[in-house]
Amino acid sequence: EIGDKADESKCYRNLGVAYDSLGDFRKAIEFHENSLKIAKEIGDKADESACYGNLGNAYQSLGDFRKAIEFYLKAEKIFEEIGQKHYLKFVYKNIAIAYDKMNDFEKAEKYKRKAEEI
Repeated sequence: EIGDKADESKCYRNLGVAYDSLGDFRKAIEFHENSLKIAKEIGDKADESACYGNLGNAYQSLGDFRKAIEFYLKAEKIFEEIGQKHYLKFVYKNIAIAYDKMNDFEKAEKYKRKAEEI
């Protein structure tokens, strides 16, 4: 049962990534949210953090930088918890980009430095 759910979550996540690639970010968000729901349900923290990162990417593509940062910070927290610190570099780079787009150059620089430290 859990294996089936994990596969279902990954399918949703892959569809979300596909819609991201096609530029249909709202549809991508739907699939990433479905994947996230299942990941939380089965307690798959690695998948949950990937979903948060993907949601951040989709919202960033839509120009909703605050929401993107919100999801990136959730991904950061889980990556820290589960010891997948190598993914933090990507999260920090994306946060830096979002702050840069919002003209908050001080915070953008802070996260750029954090990414470089990894």
